[in-house]
Amino acid sequence: IKLKRIEWGLQLISMLANKTKVYFDYARTPDALYTVLESWAENYKSKITLVVGCGGNRDITKRHLMAKVAKKFSDKIYVTDDNPRNENPEIIRRQIINRSLKMIEISDRRKAIKYAIKNLLANDILIIAGKGHEKKQIIKSKSLPFDDVKISKRYI
Repeated sequence: IKLKRIEWGLQLISMLANKTKVYFDYARTPDALYTVLESWAENYKSKITLVVGCGGNRDITKRHLMAKVAKKFSDKIYVTDDNPRNENPEIIRRQIINRSLKMIEISDRRKAIKYAIKNLLANDILIIAGKGHEKKQIIKSKSLPFDDVKISKRYI
């Protein structure tokens, strides 16, 4: 029997020679992000770096909750664009960051992933959250090719 891998939950993209691990996850809600980050924080001594964003034209009330969870469990947080759709992506990022000094804003998701990977230290864990299995980024009426996994592997 051959089983096909389901492209949803937490998935390892790569483990580097220095024991740094890069994961992606479909965590799009505060509860999902909490589950992923709390598990790492409780069970491992690694520092957690998070790349996160929120989609546009969706529930804006969850943005501050995502930020709260991210700040509780992550050592470094890069706030970037997810699928801004028809909403102003800068406003989405500002609503997540909300004056937090712990969060670094990098609008371009590709650059945020690259920067996060390049700044990992030995034994760190990077979790790229939000888009998971998606292979596109929606900006206004355009659906552009975008794959977190392929982009991550390019910079690893």
